[in-house]
Amino acid sequence: MKVICTGTSGSGKLDYLKRVVDEAERLGVKIHLYNIGDLMFKKAEELECPTSPEKILDLAPSSLRALRAAVFEEILKETEKVEHCIISTHGCFRWKNYLMPAFDVHYLNELQPDLYVTVIDSVLNVSRRLHESPAWKGRLTLKDILIWRDEEIFVTKMMASFQRKPHYVVAIEQPATTIYNLMFKPDMTKVYLSFPITLMIDDTQKMKEVREFRDKLREYFEVFDPLAVEDTELTYGTVGSGDAEEEYYLSKLSKDFSLTDTEKAKVEDQTVVRDYMLIDQSDIVVVYYPTDKTSPGVLCEIIYGSTNNKEVHAVFKERVSPFLKFHCTKVFADAETFFDYLKETGRITHK
Repeated sequence: MKVICTGTSGSGKLDYLKRVVDEAERLGVKIHLYNIGDLMFKKAEELECPTSPEKILDLAPSSLRALRAAVFEEILKETEKVEHCIISTHGCFRWKNYLMPAFDVHYLNELQPDLYVTVIDSVLNVSRRLHESPAWKGRLTLKDILIWRDEEIFVTKMMASFQRKPHYVVAIEQPATTIYNLMFKPDMTKVYLSFPITLMIDDTQKMKEVREFRDKLREYFEVFDPLAVEDTELTYGTVGSGDAEEEYYLSKLSKDFSLTDTEKAKVEDQTVVRDYMLIDQSDIVVVYYPTDKTSPGVLCEIIYGSTNNKEVHAVFKERVSPFLKFHCTKVFADAETFFDYLKETGRITHK
């Protein structure tokens, strides 16, 4: 099993992939991790033309291509000796206000990966990591980071499409088992969990209830959680309280923090498109709705899932608008009834 994993600088990709490797080892599977960036610096040293993170993207395009090719030639030989590997790389770079390619189609064809994954994180977390990097500090605005993240997903998706391979977007707040399951349990049902985020983000008890439902789902399915990337809170001013119990309040914003109108619009648009993308890469949509208020976001996700050939199963604990129910495959009054139905229909096994 060969996996190409992309992600922008500052995405936390490498640390997340190391957790994936550790989790796989705990489960008895050895995965070899190759980080193209580190290998390129090492190869430059061997060739007695060392470079640095601050200067490598200033090299002549021909020099970068040659360095990358030398690394991929070695990886091609290495991957013949190992059963499972993840190759961590970039799809593109946004450097000095222009877009640079970060892959060679020839070597992707030679590698013939089985799976493509793009690792992402919230724009604020990425911004903070880049601010701590001498190579990237002060180079990118929040809007630049949003655009680069979008480009990284798009380029990787095109690479996967060209080779007719699956592509998934995975947030680093997803469990490390997510990529493990995508690699070794491809037939595991993938679920997009929909719930009214904006209506409940300040309700600690209801968010705890959602987390418990999500974790129960994860006992049987691979679950994509839209709040694994928490950009949305930037657009309506939610500020983390510091309470350890409120794990969704991760962005600790300063009092004078604000987005420009352009940045806010970009965040909102990308949030909608990304959630639809998560639905696309899922097999079914499961709605958990512990409130009687109507959420336009959940309504749109229900309609999108239903009209894109996905089953939509919904748990409505309160009386809700018939518009929320109209496009659902099946509706349940509580979580217990929902899980009983899954057992009765053979979707999950009894535990």
